[in-house]
Amino acid sequence: MKTNTYILIVLSFALLACTRDNFLDFQPKGQIVPSKVEEYRALLDQVQPDPNINFTQGFGGHHDFTILASDNYFLSEQVRASFGISPEEINLYLFKEQISTANGDDTSWIRYYNQIYVANVVIEGLKTVTNGTPETIAELRAEASLHRAFAYFNLVNIYGLHYNPETANTDLGVPVRIGIDLEGADFTRASVAEIYELVLKDINDNIAALPDTQVADRSFRPSKAGAYTFLARVLLYQARYNEALAAANNGLSLKNALRNITNDPTDPRDPNVISYPRAIDDEQLIWFKDSGGFSLVATEEFYNLYEENDLRKRWFADARSYFFAEIDNPILAAHRNNDNSNVSLTTADLYLIRAECNARLGNIENAIADLNALRVNRYAVGTYTPVDFTDQNTLLAFIKDEIRREKAMSTLRIFDIKRYNRFDNANISVTHSYLGETATLTPNSLNWAFPIANNYIVANPEIIQNPRE
Repeated sequence: MKTNTYILIVLSFALLACTRDNFLDFQPKGQIVPSKVEEYRALLDQVQPDPNINFTQGFGGHHDFTILASDNYFLSEQVRASFGISPEEINLYLFKEQISTANGDDTSWIRYYNQIYVANVVIEGLKTVTNGTPETIAELRAEASLHRAFAYFNLVNIYGLHYNPETANTDLGVPVRIGIDLEGADFTRASVAEIYELVLKDINDNIAALPDTQVADRSFRPSKAGAYTFLARVLLYQARYNEALAAANNGLSLKNALRNITNDPTDPRDPNVISYPRAIDDEQLIWFKDSGGFSLVATEEFYNLYEENDLRKRWFADARSYFFAEIDNPILAAHRNNDNSNVSLTTADLYLIRAECNARLGNIENAIADLNALRVNRYAVGTYTPVDFTDQNTLLAFIKDEIRREKAMSTLRIFDIKRYNRFDNANISVTHSYLGETATLTPNSLNWAFPIANNYIVANPEIIQNPRE
């Protein structure tokens, strides 16, 4: 697959400590400015296939370090020395007032605004494309819109407080870039409500133009099933449980296969460790999102959420065998052998979202049915005992733990903590210690909205910094 010929611009606004003028009158040298549908297709796909591992996603990937801000993993000097944890990641782990690296950049901000800019290039260019059927043009526009929505959803949940219907119209979200013109652009932060409205519009206006599903080696492209899965998550994060339930049902009507992880590959270094399969081999994968890869050490509390015969416990390797000669407890590192992580959107997400919505709406039997449908595929054949609950609160608590177990390497955990604290008064705090320094994020603290890199604010003073406590 030719992917690099038509890569146009991998820049976003306000990413460098410079003035806007640097971005004006841009004419790429040595590159082809897209004008045909196949060129926009190449610009959107930008993947690098590797038959021995997976394909990695150059454009629409998922890139942020919020996993380190959660309560699933811990950091020590020994871990840092073995894994090469960056200063940026340490700053995030300790909830510093500035997370950005020494050069002032923020890799999460850069990645997602790059995606937004490229999506805008495609959307704008398709207005004057010189070939292609209306159906092909609509599908490309829909894909670009879904990638843009995914980027904005992550940005607002990293740099904003969690959606609160009472304050979302005034809570600071992130700057909006619609179109590609920078001259005269205003980078004032939109509200959290405005970002969610934009995300929902990008999804809802484009679902009809997408194919029902994507074939395995094109799962990096959005589909109707992927759009409904994403829509269900966005609505869930707004506590719109009836609507999220409907979206999850729509997604499952298009794809509902679950992977039995008994058949997943084992790690060549240790047959007791189960790896994620390649994306093209994962029958439950709906929308692939490359996350770049993490190696982290699990907390005992998180690791102990798994029952002994839960095969997902074998996602974790003995850190002493893989990385360290000696390490204090906990000793188990979350592991994967390729980059088909559960950052991607899957049918498992749909079952869990539907279970959570049903539990919250009092449909206990339906929620239990979805839990058992998923969990039976996470245990060796003949070893699973179905769960059963009569109390709604106990059921919901179990589902929240099940989300943690199933989404072990997902960066969604910190977003989930924010929404549980907001809507359920869950009172979850996160405390991290590193080299004698201890920091705590208390429930509903302003610090759950992570700081924006100062150099972006210097270049664009209308971007207001998140207040700190």
